[in-house]
Amino acid sequence: MRHHITAAALAVAALTLTACTAASTDTGTTADKPKAATSKPKTPEHSTPETAFLLTVHSKIPALAKAPDDQILDVGRSSCDAIDEGNSPTAVAATVEKNAQIGLRASGYLVGAAVSQLCPQHKSEL
Repeated sequence: MRHHITAAALAVAALTLTACTAASTDTGTTADKPKAATSKPKTPEHSTPETAFLLTVHSKIPALAKAPDDQILDVGRSSCDAIDEGNSPTAVAATVEKNAQIGLRASGYLVGAAVSQLCPQHKSEL
């Protein structure tokens, strides 16, 4: 039963993320570009795992550049929850891709970043 609840939560988080990215428009100005991905190097000295996760996602998945950080974190945490329940990272990435429609490669980066930063106990499953 919990497996279905987490899958549903993951789907809702991914759909919410998609709605936000689809609704955003690109004005073409550099002021709108995410500063976190370009101004800070990706090093282990990030203040929190959440910051490291967000920097990775913003640098590897341009489609999510304007998505709110809290929603990206929700998808990352839901991904970890789904893996905690026994789903493979590959299956979780496929679910994220299906619901967020950001492509399987981008979904894989997102789930991989979540595992690396938010639930590192699952790194051996990557």
